[in-house]
Amino acid sequence: MTNAQHTVTVEAPIAAVYQQWLDVESFPQFIPLVREVTTSAEIYSHWTISIGRLTRSFDAEIVEQLPEERVSWRTITGDVTATGEATFSETSETRTAVTLSVTWEPSTPAERAAAALGTDDRAVKAALRAFKSHVETNGGPSGHSYVTLRSVDADPDTTVSTEVDLDLDEAGPAPRRGRHARD
Repeated sequence: MTNAQHTVTVEAPIAAVYQQWLDVESFPQFIPLVREVTTSAEIYSHWTISIGRLTRSFDAEIVEQLPEERVSWRTITGDVTATGEATFSETSETRTAVTLSVTWEPSTPAERAAAALGTDDRAVKAALRAFKSHVETNGGPSGHSYVTLRSVDADPDTTVSTEVDLDLDEAGPAPRRGRHARD
């Protein structure tokens, strides 16, 4: 397995940073290695990424979501076996630390060579820097995302599904507590 972990501090409130992270369909607009993302349901998405001459497609599932704290995911089908997590920490009212951790299994000789050369580690770092730049330049999300939350205190079979149009002028901050529905 190959691991990469990097942290950036984004000059924006945690609500804006977190909501932009949920807007995965906008990632191809500002992260060069992400070619396409489509959401197919509340917790599922299809990704096409390119690192160098390697292009891979996969489906991902969000496995845990704590608003304004953490989003964890894993691949479920496709060319890549990976898990990842983004954590968010408010360092001030206008600054947010974002840590991105990705673990994946190189499966071809080219992928193993890229991992040995640190190409994947640099790609994760570059993606996080691009995310930071986008949020700081644009002030947060302007796209669309799906969010499904399960209250920590609620009945485990109870979920609340919400389709969210991300417009910070109207949306306000995301809820502070909840657990992502897994079903």
